[in-house]
Amino acid sequence: MTTNHTKPYERVQLFSGGGSRFGYYLGSYAALVEHDLKPDMIIGTCGGSLAAYLVKLASDPKDLQELMYSRELYSVIKAIRHVTPDEAGKRAKIRYMTHALKRLGLSRKASKAQQHRQADSYARLLDELQQLAMFRIDNEEQWLDELSSFASSGQSDFNANHTTPEIAIIASRLYSMPFDSNMADALANDNLKLQELLFAPLRLADYLSDLPAEQLTSPAHAFASERIHPPVKLLTQWDIQSVVRASMADMYYLPPTHITKLGWCLGGVINLTPIELACQLAETVFAETKDGYDAWLAAPAIKRVFGFDPNARLAAVHSYQSKSALSKSEPSKSTQPHWLPFADNAQQLTGQNVHKRFNLQQMTVELIHADYDGFVQQMQAQWQYGYQRTIDYIQQHKL
Repeated sequence: MTTNHTKPYERVQLFSGGGSRFGYYLGSYAALVEHDLKPDMIIGTCGGSLAAYLVKLASDPKDLQELMYSRELYSVIKAIRHVTPDEAGKRAKIRYMTHALKRLGLSRKASKAQQHRQADSYARLLDELQQLAMFRIDNEEQWLDELSSFASSGQSDFNANHTTPEIAIIASRLYSMPFDSNMADALANDNLKLQELLFAPLRLADYLSDLPAEQLTSPAHAFASERIHPPVKLLTQWDIQSVVRASMADMYYLPPTHITKLGWCLGGVINLTPIELACQLAETVFAETKDGYDAWLAAPAIKRVFGFDPNARLAAVHSYQSKSALSKSEPSKSTQPHWLPFADNAQQLTGQNVHKRFNLQQMTVELIHADYDGFVQQMQAQWQYGYQRTIDYIQQHKL
């Protein structure tokens, strides 16, 4: 085992979440490329994993814009739809509202032990996530095929003369204890935890395999030790389309997805902003400031599924200082992230993403997709927001 822990990448950028506003990551990436700060590694989580996939298909900003405004991407986004009234019966709708109130109540209990005792079994949790997810994806198995076909077709010579950043993606899974081979028995016995998954290219995996085991521990374990399995599972052979879908399996939005030999995957929220990992890997890290989670829906949902308070984790992320930065013996190896100011993206991009509307009569959350021209306008606004904010930061800090 080597003792040379020189960081394997010069620059890493985090695409951490974003949801239907994922386009601002692409504008930010383009600004970095324009100023000779192109990341050689992108770590994507949740909606950011889709943005990372787009960069993998088209790493040059001009090609990336072409892909971003394409009808193929429009078809991908339109394929995400709300559950129609005939699919969600009255009983399921009542269950959704009941569970939303229940999550809110559990999140306000003072004792963590009380929360643990009152939580449903993992079998019920899996059923809840599958049955009560508000949205679905049409034709899931071929969902992203149009994007890869467009990028590889004669319409565009994507990546012909450009170095493509390596891509890593974070998701999570239901993890059976102590063995991970019989999911059915584990579900029956409630013998489960959640585990962070890191889908990594070989260079990254080789580097991480030489590090002490404690350096590949999920940060969420410190916030929910009874719920989160400590070691991160590292994977080097994976189908990027299925992994993007797994990372996007956001609780109560998209249902879990099953991956052979891994089981049910529940999304990237388990480590939405993997700042510790990024600072281990690169001399320069570009991350983003994020707004807090709302106390009515988002925070209780995350606490219900993953067992930790996401705002406590977010505070730890924003105050992160790498261990090497705190050591006077090796100051040259310290990595302090560049925090790009994106915390107000929801306010600044109001109306520039897929619109959600609550239908009180049907008790469903509806997705309202724009027509193609409206979609292009939304993508342009998202790109420009990410691009300009990053340009401003670069100029302000003289990078």
